[in-house]
Amino acid sequence: MIREMSYTKLNKEIEKYYKQNNMSFYYNALTTTKEEQELHLKRYDEIRDVVVKKWIAEKKYKELISCAHGGWFSYEEFTKPLEEYFIKENLVSCLKFLCEREIRFKIESTISSLKDLEEDNPKITKDIIINYNKDLYCDVSKYHSFESSIKYRRKSLDLLDKYIFNLKKTKEKEYLKTIENIREKVYNVSIKKTDLKDIKNKI
Repeated sequence: MIREMSYTKLNKEIEKYYKQNNMSFYYNALTTTKEEQELHLKRYDEIRDVVVKKWIAEKKYKELISCAHGGWFSYEEFTKPLEEYFIKENLVSCLKFLCEREIRFKIESTISSLKDLEEDNPKITKDIIINYNKDLYCDVSKYHSFESSIKYRRKSLDLLDKYIFNLKKTKEKEYLKTIENIREKVYNVSIKKTDLKDIKNKI
């Protein structure tokens, strides 16, 4: 997997930095205190950020995006700063490549869950999904496909809202309209796989 290779390469760069600065990369969890372990993790994150800045300077964008896609680090610590950098430098193709993958996967999961739900219980209408309230519809929560539909639709909308917020900082007006249209279809539970043809950008 490319994502695993990129993470392995990044981790080796971090380990190399440790060695060059005479620091121990590994520690024994059985012989170190909780405080020492927390300090070690904090130092690792700090050094990771140093290496990430080096990769950015070397324009290793694809490798960084692959690490983000692999979910090796938290969104706030790793992916968000990348988003902000790509926006600042007007690297919209990189921003698209970074963000679209998870959006597409979540929407595809939503579509699949909705299809299963239609087979499980056709009586659950789009209005019920749109206006879902767990206190009012607890009687239908026994359907796994219903719970999945609610979950993936909500996650899709959250990701789309975040993406739209970022795109508004760019000059991508027509593309923004495309994403807003996809967002509306997810909200209205009318989204189809053919609607995703415009979100498969790569660099």
